[in-house]
Amino acid sequence: MDTRKYGSGFVKPEDVRDGPRQEKIINVYISEKYDCLVLDLESGDQLSLNNTTTRVMNRAYTTESDNWLGQEIELSLGHYTDFRDGNEKETIVVRPISVRQPSPDNGGTKAQAVPALPLRRDDLDDEIPF
Repeated sequence: MDTRKYGSGFVKPEDVRDGPRQEKIINVYISEKYDCLVLDLESGDQLSLNNTTTRVMNRAYTTESDNWLGQEIELSLGHYTDFRDGNEKETIVVRPISVRQPSPDNGGTKAQAVPALPLRRDDLDDEIPF
């Protein structure tokens, strides 16, 4: 029996206080309750993304969440200053590990070939005044 669902939850700063951990992304969805992206990780845990961590993921793996699937990331302990009360707080820092491989079609569709126009014999015989 797979017991991950009984011991998993959202990754919190105390989960990485003893050192960073590496995770593989298996799913990405939108939390309707908090209106943010959530990563389902191979360990069974989940990670809520804030604006900063979403930008990190976008830069590393594009803005298409399907490109994030199967990617490996490192989660570590970070700190920030809360602008409301000036106190330093802990957070999760996301660092991309795996390098996104380019798609065979280079991320786009192939352009249609434009047929060349036939050259007329007099096209190249323009008089050039000196």
